Amino acid sequence: WEKFNWFISSENFLVLSGHNAQQNEQLVKRYLGKDDLYMHAEIHGASSVIIKNPTNRQVTPKTLVQAATMCMCHSAAWNSKVHINAYWVYADQVS
Repeated sequence: WEKFNWFISSENFLVLSGHNAQQNEQLVKRYLGKDDLYMHAEIHGASSVIIKNPTNRQVTPKTLVQAATMCMCHSAAWNSKVHINAYWVYADQVS
């Protein structure tokens, strides 16, 4: 996972994001599992973020907020100081 941005949430979920569009595509196509969650900020070019959930546990709001923070911090909006939101969906909702 070292080639991606990543951290372990305080509730022990692995959270991954891409550095660029190619890595974002790779994350979604190769590493998004059926029980994982996908997150993206509402700005073009933002990182795709995956919350890995191999044991199908409930992902609580605490982990969602931590992943959303990562998603927004790795977007162009962060340096521009623009207010944006991040949204999440289940893996089967990603095409």
